[in-house]
Amino acid sequence: MKTQPLVSIICVAYNHQNYVIETIKSALNQTYSPIEIIIIDDKSSDDTAKIIKNFIKDYPTIKFIENCENLGNTKTFNKAVKYAHGEYLIDLACDDILLPNCVKYQIEAFSKYNNSEIGIVFGNSELINQDGDYIRDYFSTDENRNIIDKSLFTIDLKYLLKGGLCMNSVSSMMHRGIFNDLNGYDERLAFEDFDYWIRVLENYNIVYIDKILTQKRELEKSMSKHFFKKNKFANSLDKSMVLIIQETINRHKTETNILRAILKRVHYGISNSIKSNKFSLLKSYISLKLRIHYFLIFSK
Repeated sequence: MKTQPLVSIICVAYNHQNYVIETIKSALNQTYSPIEIIIIDDKSSDDTAKIIKNFIKDYPTIKFIENCENLGNTKTFNKAVKYAHGEYLIDLACDDILLPNCVKYQIEAFSKYNNSEIGIVFGNSELINQDGDYIRDYFSTDENRNIIDKSLFTIDLKYLLKGGLCMNSVSSMMHRGIFNDLNGYDERLAFEDFDYWIRVLENYNIVYIDKILTQKRELEKSMSKHFFKKNKFANSLDKSMVLIIQETINRHKTETNILRAILKRVHYGISNSIKSNKFSLLKSYISLKLRIHYFLIFSK
């Protein structure tokens, strides 16, 4: 009988005192085995670390790491991966929840394909509020809770770069070997998923599973709500997005179709920079637009 692959669930905690136990329990309650759970606290300023330590006294197999300083998501996850032994990785924020069959369905999806070609599998999620109440499905679904947008089944680099709702990192599992080959998350960035998904699709495939795999908590402090706002954290997100686009342009400067796809996302950035009165950011996006047009002209 073939041995099932080990899955490493890495729980990244930062000021998640109200939700972290529910997150850990969701990892413990998976129907799939074998699983290892690694929790890393990124120097929380609340009682998150204390709550974790108290809870895991009854679970000696759970590995807990505490950062001595706040490193941010990308560095913190990369650090935790060094302690992981799994063939597959899950990046789980400690305010989100894995549904019981999540890992089972993800491993089944990987097993259907050539393992060396699939970098990520992902599915749908339920959006919930701070109290755990259902809001809606992340990707719109029909009466049978199947996705309406069938293009998710054929996601490619151009589709991702153009923008729109086609990523759901909360419901994703990553191939560890490919993660290592791509040198993990880019630690220069304030957020990890968009850049990593781009780099995966440049060399490998991403597969969508048409099932509800996780619950994604929608909070006012959620990262997605900070883009184009005026605060220090929002500025780091904006700079990271500009850097991601710049690097992607440089890697694809002779590929007309990819450049045109990136241009659509740049136009979105220009529009939102104007709406939010972020004129320094607007200047960066206009510079990216001119760079794309330069390469488009000379690629003919």
